Order: sequence, then C-alpha cells, then structure tokens
Amino acid sequence: MLPSIGAQAGERPEFNCESRFRVSVVRKSRIAVLYGVLSLISAPVFAGPAWLLKSSNHAAYNEALSGFRRVYPGGIEIDFGKAQELLTRSQAEPPSVIVAIGSTAAETAHEKLPSIPLIFMMVPDPVRSGLTGANVAGISMDVPGDVQLAGFQDLLPDPQKRVAIVFNPAKSSSLVAQAQAEAARRGLFLELVPAESSEQVRLRFTFIRPLVGAIWIVPDESFLANDRSMTWFKFLANEATSARVPLFLSINAFSTLLSQEGALAALVADPAGMGEQCGELVKDIESGKVKFETIHLKPPQSFGWEVNPATADKIGAKVPESVLKSAKIYPRR
Repeated sequence: MLPSIGAQAGERPEFNCESRFRVSVVRKSRIAVLYGVLSLISAPVFAGPAWLLKSSNHAAYNEALSGFRRVYPGGIEIDFGKAQELLTRSQAEPPSVIVAIGSTAAETAHEKLPSIPLIFMMVPDPVRSGLTGANVAGISMDVPGDVQLAGFQDLLPDPQKRVAIVFNPAKSSSLVAQAQAEAARRGLFLELVPAESSEQVRLRFTFIRPLVGAIWIVPDESFLANDRSMTWFKFLANEATSARVPLFLSINAFSTLLSQEGALAALVADPAGMGEQCGELVKDIESGKVKFETIHLKPPQSFGWEVNPATADKIGAKVPESVLKSAKIYPRR
C-alpha cells in the first residue's frame, strides 16, 4: 500500500513491491517521453518542400535537372538570379533540403543558408568550393578508378604493356588506389607518374616513356588553371600520337575540351543519371529511409563515353561499337 497522507514527519514511509513497481513504471515512462522529445529537437525534420537551385542554363545542368525531375517531380525551383528572394522565402517557408546543380548554386546556398541541408551535383571539386560539413552531401563527378580502368581495358591495343597514370597525389590518391586494386584483379599493369604541377609532367613521364602502351591522365583543375596554353597536355598528346598509343582522361570539368584537343576517350559521369540518383536520395531522406548525415559524397552510378574518332584514326585504334553507339563524339560532327 502507498503511505498514508497523515504520516508523521521524520517517519520513513513503507513501500511494498507493488508500489515500487508503479513508481518505476511512471519514472521510465517519463524518461522515454523526454528522450523522444529530445530526439525530435536534435534530428533534422524534413517537413517543408525541397528547393531546386541551378547555376545556369548550361546544357549539362539542364540534363541533370531533367533526370532529377523524372524521379522527383515535386519541389520548388528557385530562380538563381533572385538571391534576395531566396533569403526571404527561407524565412517564410524554410525548405526541408536544397538541391543545388553546379558549383555557383551550391556555394551560394551553403553560404546564404548554412543551416539548411544541402545536396549538390555537377560540382567538379567540392572541397575546393568549401562544400564540406555535416549539413552538406552530394553526388561526386569522379568516376571510381576501378570502373574507369575496366572501361579502358577494351581500348588497350596491348594489355601486356603498362598504362602510365599521370596524377596529382594530393588530390587523386584514392582513385589511383582503386585503379591499382582493379589492375591486379585484371592482370593489367599501371606505371604511376605522380606530378604535383603541370611543370613536372614532362620530366616524370620522360623516364617511363619506353615502357607504356597507354597514357591515362588524372590531373586536377589547377593544371589547366595554371597553364592556359595546356603545354603539359599537348606534350602527352604528342607522345601518345608518336607512339601510337591511346590517351585516356578522367577529368570531368575539362574532359570535353581535352577530348577535342587529342585524347582518345574519357569515361565521365552522366548528368542525367546524376540527377536521377539525387532524386532518389531526396525521396529516401523524406521517407526516413536514409539519414542525411550518413550520405556524405556518393560516387556517380551512371557513366558515359566521350570519344575522338580522329585521334583513333591517327593511332590506328579501333573503338568498339559498344562504346561508340552511346558515346558523345568530339570534335562534334
């Protein structure tokens, strides 16, 4: 029985087992309610609409948006040119998440509305753009190294010769590690050519020139930013043509430009596929299937070829029909 209301001061009330059980249940219930309230306060609540922000009307950005819309027809498109409207609307009706297409849109959203979860796509170098943190996620433009090597294998004239991979270790070490693991599985051989600047490319490559049967370039964007004349690339393109070996690319931001300048082929992320992948992510977030903080940077799931047939003719390479039928051809016919 519970102690009587009239128990004398200083007397220790007596509790039986039944009373102890009731107090325990009440206490646990209160604790459970408290934890439930705290979890609602601390966890992101995706109740508002998704916003879509696009850097420009660039064809690739429009492809990404179309892919996103095929999967996720909802959301509100915000005109990128109306930055003040972006801030005003965020106060009146805050979005659940912002989907940004392109670096400029992503950087603007992250700077102006840092408290709102952001998912970006079509951003070549997210770290350089400052797109990091617990409230930021995205679809990478970097095709995994193992996927690229598997694709390039069909274009190798002599799989027994080494593939020279020119890369900046400060940026692309993880991609190269993926390629090395895949090369071991496929019986291929990679010759690493680390270069921290465009000036080092010629020096490092000269030492291994006689060994290679293909050249694979994985430079960072600074190579082109610091060398507008592309001396380093023209040197490698000439070496590849002289030796009649294929020159491959895995740089998304400038792959089209370099494909026109003499590379044989590039395997790049497909903008429409990235849009579809991003749309699925937003749906999974809203349904609670995926927690935003677990997304981070996802590799692209859809890829496409860029091919230069004129380069193929110069080096006597035969590009498989399976590659050509879906490839973007450069220079454009």
